[in-house]
Amino acid sequence: MTAAAIATLGIAPVQAEPRATPTRVQLEFLRGPGAEDCPDERFLREQTIRKLAGVDPFDAAAPLTLTASIERQRGELAAALFLRDRSGRGLWADGFSARVDCEVLVSAIALSIAVLLDGDELPAMSGATPDLPAAPGAPPAPPQPTDQALVPVQPCSPDRPCPPQPAPASVSSSEKTPPRRQTPTVRAPPGSSAPPGPSERFRWTAGLDVVTGLGLTPGVSLGTAMSVGARWPAWSAALEVRGLSSLSGKVEAVAVSVSTVTADVILCLNRRTLFACGLAEIGVLRAAPTIPFDAASWLNLRAGFGVRAGIALPLAENLSVRAHAEVVHPVIGIAILRHPGALVRERPVWSAPALAPALGIGLQANL
Repeated sequence: MTAAAIATLGIAPVQAEPRATPTRVQLEFLRGPGAEDCPDERFLREQTIRKLAGVDPFDAAAPLTLTASIERQRGELAAALFLRDRSGRGLWADGFSARVDCEVLVSAIALSIAVLLDGDELPAMSGATPDLPAAPGAPPAPPQPTDQALVPVQPCSPDRPCPPQPAPASVSSSEKTPPRRQTPTVRAPPGSSAPPGPSERFRWTAGLDVVTGLGLTPGVSLGTAMSVGARWPAWSAALEVRGLSSLSGKVEAVAVSVSTVTADVILCLNRRTLFACGLAEIGVLRAAPTIPFDAASWLNLRAGFGVRAGIALPLAENLSVRAHAEVVHPVIGIAILRHPGALVRERPVWSAPALAPALGIGLQANL
């Protein structure tokens, strides 16, 4: 827990002079559901070696095996460490969880490993009989020979009858059942646990954002956007509906109210706190002049394709704040005409540019 706190707060620990030969172990690193994009085993090895002042404690022929694992549980990252000997007997275990960047959590695991292997308590601990369960799937310890097994037994024959066997001693009820010892709870590696439920792999999302754009209407526009979607560990899909109104009250010195309503289909790739998306949108532009051009109001169809990129930071287990920037290229352009119904083609008083940027910030809830 101390290692996780140090790594989470970003405080560089004061490294003492390491031992010349830290305890050597075999390393197993597992990335479970929801942690596929976390740094790999190579990153963990490099961070551990760096924290041991360049000493490599990992050896494929070492008698001890250290298993480190990361998986996402109920919206947060959980790390587990498990040390066992050749027979599979558990010697040490640790675990912690945090709502931090996965790279920070892997660095915290490396710090915990370095403190364990560079400490003075590990040799004494490995020689004792700890009160920990054996690792799942470990082979049973071979039976130790006893003095009775070494004494040769003469076979029975008619000339040499077998000696009478002693009657089994009566065992009291208190001796039949040995006293149960309470063992600490140890988190085994995720490879031996039951597979995570569907909620850890898939969840519904809902979002509410404040959006401002340039080129979607005359001048700068401002409005809100609501979205619903589905989220997997590596990608997501959403349907977003937003309404924007122009902050400019005039078009070529004529008072006019302009607003737009669009529906966007958004597909995103997610990596840690960052996301990149492609989107397709369709909508209408409404222009209602205060002093009519030729009509009180009229609608204009618009459509386009664009890209979006942003960042999402967790605030709570099921709530995060996000911000994004996007740019859209219109496929079906929009324009405001002075005489929409005129038979003679005229120059528009405003038309959409080739690229329309927008910025948004809001909240996303995981349902």
